[in-house]
Amino acid sequence: MTELIDPRTFLLVANLLGMFCALVLWVQAKSFPDDIEGLNDWAMAVVLIGSASGLASMRGIFPDVLAIVVASGALLLGQFLLIVGLQRYSGQQPKWRPALDGISAVVILIVWLTYGSHNYQGRIFIMALAHIGLFSAGAVLAWRAKPAGFGSRFLCAFFVLGVAVAVWRLTTLSIAVDQTDDIFDRNLIQQVYLGMYSLGVLGLSVGFILLTNERLRAELEFMATRDPMTGAFNRRAFFSQAAVEWARSTRAHRPLAAITSDIDFFKKVNDKYGHHVGDLVIKDFTVRASHMLRLPDILARFGGEEFVILLPDTGMAEAMNVAERIRREIETHRDKALPAYTVSLGLSVAQGDVGQASDVEALIAEADAALYRAKQRGRNRVEA
Repeated sequence: MTELIDPRTFLLVANLLGMFCALVLWVQAKSFPDDIEGLNDWAMAVVLIGSASGLASMRGIFPDVLAIVVASGALLLGQFLLIVGLQRYSGQQPKWRPALDGISAVVILIVWLTYGSHNYQGRIFIMALAHIGLFSAGAVLAWRAKPAGFGSRFLCAFFVLGVAVAVWRLTTLSIAVDQTDDIFDRNLIQQVYLGMYSLGVLGLSVGFILLTNERLRAELEFMATRDPMTGAFNRRAFFSQAAVEWARSTRAHRPLAAITSDIDFFKKVNDKYGHHVGDLVIKDFTVRASHMLRLPDILARFGGEEFVILLPDTGMAEAMNVAERIRREIETHRDKALPAYTVSLGLSVAQGDVGQASDVEALIAEADAALYRAKQRGRNRVEA
């Protein structure tokens, strides 16, 4: 084991990898939506960790104040910024003061252990404890990060690996180091410790990049399938899901109901109160109608004040009950900040291959015809 890779090479590699990962993260920060935060903090973190690696690799060439003290401070600050990046990503507000006070205290202790007691083992002990604390916090944040997919688990695994290596370093401290004050000794634990220190920045950065890309993909999928104002499904996403439900209904000979709805006299709301209030009314209807639906039901905004609801496994009586509950909810439970309004609804039901309609569009057309009758007969009513 004594002739493995030169430890100094580990540290130089970490420096180069840190700068490359920082470049990738900064490019992502420029191109990603503003609500995906933490990328700039993470990029600065890997720059600091990479710089710490570069300074540490110059041990014996640069003064100890740079190669030990400044390198230790940069490393701890970089690891703390990893935590800050994850906190911002998760929508949390970082708490700077306690952490920075702790890092300052560790750096002061490193100065004393370097120039006062000349205790190499003490420096390793203190730094390992700090690594365990910071990486444990990172592991918890990574595990809780959303979306909970491969990226968050990969990132969490690298934080846990960092904790494990630091713990191993502590447990082997008394036998691995004999007051040599030599960071470049070639025993196995030092090789593993420096290897994790060097390559860990790459694994952590890859994990965070995977995590942010999964979040971006989820947001893009949401934007592609949802109405931006209300969050209800858009027309394209509705028909995509409706086709699946129609096929299942036909195969199982189960009923499938469609409800079309239209806010009554919506143009008057816009004319009297303005389009901003009209938008609030549409959002209000979306929220309150959603509360009347089951999880499998599909609510979509087709445009303006027009909405369509698909109710799988729902017959005429049950669909009429759902539509009537929505109508009563809109009529009786009013938001005092909004003008009073009502809604008209039409519904149609298909019973698999013996239903009235031949496909989803025909089913909706029948519900539209019922909605038209509801408006003709006075509005604020349900027709089937």
